[in-house]
Amino acid sequence: MFFICLIGLISIAVWYSIPKDINQEFDGFVFGVGRKSNQIHEKVTITIKGSLHKKIFNQDRFKGTIDIKGEVPQNILIDKKEVEVVFLGNNGTLSFKDYSHPTKRNNYGNLYINNDFSELAIIVYELVESGSDHATYEWDPDGGLLISGPATNRKEALNISNKLIGDLLKPLD
Repeated sequence: MFFICLIGLISIAVWYSIPKDINQEFDGFVFGVGRKSNQIHEKVTITIKGSLHKKIFNQDRFKGTIDIKGEVPQNILIDKKEVEVVFLGNNGTLSFKDYSHPTKRNNYGNLYINNDFSELAIIVYELVESGSDHATYEWDPDGGLLISGPATNRKEALNISNKLIGDLLKPLD
């Protein structure tokens, strides 16, 4: 009996840890909150391609590309760069490699996503301080940008963002 349970547990662990292919494309919406709530409202197309690596004793990781297409400010385009997200629950820091500086990773924002990658919200970091040695990027809940999907308007995007982000931030409006 012990041997059967052990084989069952090992089988579940192996099945759980096999990388899952992610290939999603949906309509999204870029919008501002707080003092930026009237500055940007743009439809975008969000494409996610890559692999989700689930770990039993470590954080899950997504490696692949996230492409955002639409008429949006240059600083929020990822343009099919290789990204990596290390998840803590349903969210993680969205970072990508800077091939001009191979040892450097750029943090784009925080990605909040549901279990089947069919809904997402991205908090977009923006430059707040630029020094000679480094730059500081943050998100300001009183004047920041978000990308949410699937959504075709600001109301749908807000609903998804509030659902996925939850209590981590004050409810967005």
